[in-house]
Amino acid sequence: MLENQLFANKSAQDKVGFNVLSESQVKDIHQASLEILQSTGVNIHLKETRDMLEEAGCKVEGDRVFFPPSLVEWAIDSAPSRTYLFDRNGENPLTLGGHNVTFGLGPTLLNMRDTETGERRPFRKQDTVDAARLVDALDNIDWVSGLGTIDDVPHEYSDRHEFEAMVKNTTKPIVAWSYTNEGLEDIVEMASAVAGSKEEFLRKPFVISYSEPISPLTHDKDASKKLLLTADYGIPTVHTPIPQAGASAPVTLAGQLAQGNAENLSGLVISQVRREGLPFFIGGVISIMDMKTAILAYGAPEKELATAAYMDMAHHYELPTFGTAGCTDSKLVDQQSGIESTMSVLFSALSGANLVHDVGYMESASTGSLEQIAMVDEIVGMIKKFTNGIEVNDYTLALDVIDEVGPEGDHLTHEHTMDNFKKVAWHPTLMDRDVPDTWMDKGSKSMEERLREKVQEILEDHEPEPLPEETKEKIETVIERL
Repeated sequence: MLENQLFANKSAQDKVGFNVLSESQVKDIHQASLEILQSTGVNIHLKETRDMLEEAGCKVEGDRVFFPPSLVEWAIDSAPSRTYLFDRNGENPLTLGGHNVTFGLGPTLLNMRDTETGERRPFRKQDTVDAARLVDALDNIDWVSGLGTIDDVPHEYSDRHEFEAMVKNTTKPIVAWSYTNEGLEDIVEMASAVAGSKEEFLRKPFVISYSEPISPLTHDKDASKKLLLTADYGIPTVHTPIPQAGASAPVTLAGQLAQGNAENLSGLVISQVRREGLPFFIGGVISIMDMKTAILAYGAPEKELATAAYMDMAHHYELPTFGTAGCTDSKLVDQQSGIESTMSVLFSALSGANLVHDVGYMESASTGSLEQIAMVDEIVGMIKKFTNGIEVNDYTLALDVIDEVGPEGDHLTHEHTMDNFKKVAWHPTLMDRDVPDTWMDKGSKSMEERLREKVQEILEDHEPEPLPEETKEKIETVIERL
């Protein structure tokens, strides 16, 4: 019933999109991943997981686990092709699957570009608050994550502080990073307080759990524990690798994809053996190491190419996808950041990535920027307009209007134009279309100045929907006992 309601209002036309890999290339990479899992195997440092997989039919030698292809294929078939992520109020579900594209922030940044001073400084809890409030007000960023690793609270508890800051300052869905099982349990307790009960939270989840294997081909103890606990709860799961071509993965993109896919599939098997039918996302950060600087290149064309190819793999498996976009290697919100962010958003949208993270990332995933988030919101709006395609039907063809206006007529004042121009055109909030005299009368402002003003205006004026006092008290109880 929910699915019928969600798709009833979709326009009939297909979205604009593309594929990087041919069908035969997808099959070659899939077979290569199966060979890696069966012959090379994956190191899993949690005995509970190894024992569970051995019972399911895997061969285990020490920490090394070897996966039979039949078990991998079973796991692919067992996971659902789509899942739904609700907002904080249990409403407005995002449909994650197929080629439906949504955009959000990422976690883990260590630094922040201060909005007021422009300085680069350690990431603070207030930065997560501000990022959540900003995204709550933006039209085109669909969900939030913590953006950074909070430096001004005890590190071992910063995941809980991060969730508190987000859930109090936006109604939009959350992708939550937790460090340990204890952190995940506290986050579920806070989310359950918001939803009214744990049962209601799990029935309409507004949180996705995020964790990572380690490239190459390793699952550490904490990540493995979280993956099992997430499955026990039944929370939709992102457990995706960061195979860096030339460093933690083969330098060739095909080899990188084969290894990263094997890492993803090993996590998928663990999740499905633990809880058959758990929603699981395929994807990750797939980029190169720049050999001149040794950085993980976040603006490289290879990242966009490999990430889009990875989406082809996920669509072949008919699994929800996890992409990367809205990020840059630039140190400033400048021309470079605009070019790199636009390329990444466009490729993610065209490739049909469902859950696209890392909006607002700068300096090769080391620093965040609220202005970068605001700029990418504008870019996403523009690109969503493009990828939604053109609706063609009797009304939009407007033959009666063309006939009525006739040769040498005037469409500007026609009722058809007045009724539809706001619906069919994308309306920028930051891009400047004024004539030069008007632009000068408004202060001759650059994009950088307009971004700063927009961010400051939202932070000063926007008030997110507050949580009930009783709910806030329950959340604060969790924080106070840390």
